[in-house]
Amino acid sequence: MKKNIVLAFTEEEIQELERIDLDSDAPGALRFLREVVGKKLKALTRPHCVPVFEVTYSPRQKEAFQSTGLSGGKL
Repeated sequence: MKKNIVLAFTEEEIQELERIDLDSDAPGALRFLREVVGKKLKALTRPHCVPVFEVTYSPRQKEAFQSTGLSGGKL
């Protein structure tokens, strides 16, 4: 399935791309793809419509609700 994606670059990122092209910097190009383009693609392709509880969930969230060491977990 074909999907069109538009990426926007900052002035610094454009200058970095131009430098990579002028210097034929293959390692720099790979780094740019991984660090800049990869992050932008992930941000654009992640789901946008999710329930609030999924957006605010973090793996350590359960720690806030665990027992404080009192017997039986009662306050």
